[in-house]
This record gives sequence, structure tokens and C-alpha cells, in this order.
Amino acid sequence: MTVRKLRLKRAWSQEQLAQFSGLSIRTIQRIERGQKAGLESLKSLAAVFEVELEEGYEQLGHLQR
Repeated sequence: MTVRKLRLKRAWSQEQLAQFSGLSIRTIQRIERGQKAGLESLKSLAAVFEVELEEGYEQLGHLQR
């Protein structure tokens, strides 16, 4: 599942996800558009969506190198 799908499943706005994760709305928008996320962003999103980070790689996108 993508970040957008996980967010919509919880009926959260991008602003709410940004608040819950501590990321900026701009970062959420970029990730939802398919840009790769950094490790700290992935950790924050994995925590918010309650998934393990390894599982998060598959669900949230790939690590930016």
C-alpha cells in the first residue's frame, strides 16, 4: 500500500499525517507523488502507520540513497 492509500484508509488529511509524523506537508506531498523518502521520514511514517520499518520499505516506498 502506498502512503496515500494508508493515509486515506485512516481518513487523514495530508496536514494531519504531517502533524502525526512530524514531517512537513511538503514532504508528505513529495512522498505521495513517488519521490523516494529518506530514512528518518520512513521511520516516522512507519511509526505513525504502525508497521515495521522492513515492512515499511515495501508499503511506504524505497529508501533514498
